[in-house]
Amino acid sequence: MSDADEILAVLNRRIAALQNCDAIAANAVLDRNLVAFEVAGPLQLSSAEAIDSALTQEWLDSFEDGPNVTMDELTIHADGSVAFCHSLNRLRGRRKDGHAVDVTLRSTLGLSKQDGAWKIVHGHTSIPAK
Repeated sequence: MSDADEILAVLNRRIAALQNCDAIAANAVLDRNLVAFEVAGPLQLSSAEAIDSALTQEWLDSFEDGPNVTMDELTIHADGSVAFCHSLNRLRGRRKDGHAVDVTLRSTLGLSKQDGAWKIVHGHTSIPAK
C-alpha cells in the first residue's frame, strides 16, 4: 500500500468515526502533540484540548442528526515520514437545538509516520470569507 493510500485510509477512518459519533476512534489518528488551528476559537487549541476525546464527544453529542462529513478535492503529498494534504470538506447535520449545519471548510493537515503508522500532527481548518 502506498503512503497516499495509507493516509487516505487514516482520513477515512477519522471521518467514519466522526459520523459514528465515536470520539475515541476519531482522535486515535491524532498525535498527542497535535498543533490545531480550528474554525471555532481560540486561534489555536492546545494539544491537550485538541486531542481530548471528552471534548470531541461533547461536540459530537450536540448533533441530533450527523455530523455528516464529505471530503472533496483531496490532494496528498507524501515523502518518507512526512506528508501534508488539503481538501474541501463539507460538514452537514442538525444540532439538538434545531440549528441546521451545512458548511464547506478548507482543511490542511500535516502528518508524520511514527512506528509505521501515519498520525495527524498539524490541522488547520478555515471557512472561506463570503
